[in-house]
Amino acid sequence: MSGNRSSAQRGIPTHPGRGWAQDGANTNDWLTSAAPDTGWATGPGSGTAFLHARPRATAGSRRALCLWLPTFELRLELVRTPELDSTSVALLSPGESTRRTIWQVSERAHEAGVRPGQLVSQAISLCTSLTLLEPDPAHYDAAVDTMLEVLTELTPVVEPAGRGRVFLGTDGLDRLFGAPTRQVERALSALFRVFPAPLVASTRAGMAPGKFGAWVAAASARCGAPVIVPEERLEAFFARCPVGALPVDPLVVQRLERLGIRTLGELRRLPEPSLVAQFGEDGRNALAWATARRIDPVRPWHRPRPIRTSLTFGMPVGTVETLHGALDRLAERALSRPSRRGRSVTGVRLGAHLEGGGSWFVETALREPTSDRERIAAPLRAKMAIAPPPRAVETLLLELTSFGAPSAQTGLFDRKSEGGRATAGTALKNGEVPSSLRDAIKELKLRLGHSPLFRVVEVDPWSRIPERRHALLNFDP
Repeated sequence: MSGNRSSAQRGIPTHPGRGWAQDGANTNDWLTSAAPDTGWATGPGSGTAFLHARPRATAGSRRALCLWLPTFELRLELVRTPELDSTSVALLSPGESTRRTIWQVSERAHEAGVRPGQLVSQAISLCTSLTLLEPDPAHYDAAVDTMLEVLTELTPVVEPAGRGRVFLGTDGLDRLFGAPTRQVERALSALFRVFPAPLVASTRAGMAPGKFGAWVAAASARCGAPVIVPEERLEAFFARCPVGALPVDPLVVQRLERLGIRTLGELRRLPEPSLVAQFGEDGRNALAWATARRIDPVRPWHRPRPIRTSLTFGMPVGTVETLHGALDRLAERALSRPSRRGRSVTGVRLGAHLEGGGSWFVETALREPTSDRERIAAPLRAKMAIAPPPRAVETLLLELTSFGAPSAQTGLFDRKSEGGRATAGTALKNGEVPSSLRDAIKELKLRLGHSPLFRVVEVDPWSRIPERRHALLNFDP
């Protein structure tokens, strides 16, 4: 492999470990295309799709519209490189350094025997003309943000569930846009504003009460033919739904299939105490979804604004020591931001723009909330050692993605504001001078009649004469 594509090369994606589902599949044959693709609901990156709600929680929209674009990442790559659309293409799994595996495959590659989860050597032996593509997470995330921004103009109740899959709350939209079919048309027409026509034409849409019903409807739909299920037909609609569509632990699904239970209609015949005894809370939830008693509302999505810092290198960097030093510097910058004060960090993300194009990302959730640089950088260095950037790095990026309460509990007699030592490492910007420093300068001015403090300003950093590189200016905020 060289650069972003190898000599054996790239197509339209499926979920990791799942087979290809043709866009024109008949509605009656959706069992094979929709049932297995449920890892998004419970696995990493599942977002908020099926959080356990409180029994009487009423917030959110009861009626849901699910827009699903299968193999979203690979389709985005084909939009960027349309000449590969008629070839055998596969997208490599992200976050792997050795024994690379296939993540998503095109229809032509699937016909040649290439499957998600295969080793690269196996895939190339089956299809010698295969084009392999390195993933570009930054590009995919930017496309998702654009899609969410456009859909929020249609309804404020938008909840993403992984890349290429989003739920829209449609309660109250009848008066604005008319019948459910018109609402689906408006949602798809909004996507046409930001995505090319072939990408939007591959989107599947389903509308039903609750997110699970909307997801099942979207999985059973064909491109250009949305499936709309009214509430009175929801339970009958679930009767033919395979148990693989349930957003529960995959081991639960395997055990149910071994017991000969293939559909939700067969699952409904089992008594609830038996399911709870065998599968615990997953069994109770599965029966509630199968009987349409559990309706998960679509809740407005809120993502805290991350704190981002970046460092661009003059020359692409590939040495680990240099990247570690840059990471420490970025962590210091991010922690010194005024927007971070008073909050601890619970989630971080490290990324890079690579030489020759493409991007690389790793992220982690910290064990304990912290505002210590080393505790933030250490897990990222460990992630980098396991899955290093595949090529030299041009720009290194650090994001503080989630926050918590202050890492140290304040006492009854603690200071109400930070002292000088606490803010010593903070960069002084216009309008951001600590109040403790302001008070100290006022006291000095009362005693001396002027401010005795000066600040160092960079004037000509490349000058050969040291005296010309910096200048002293009076500091009187």
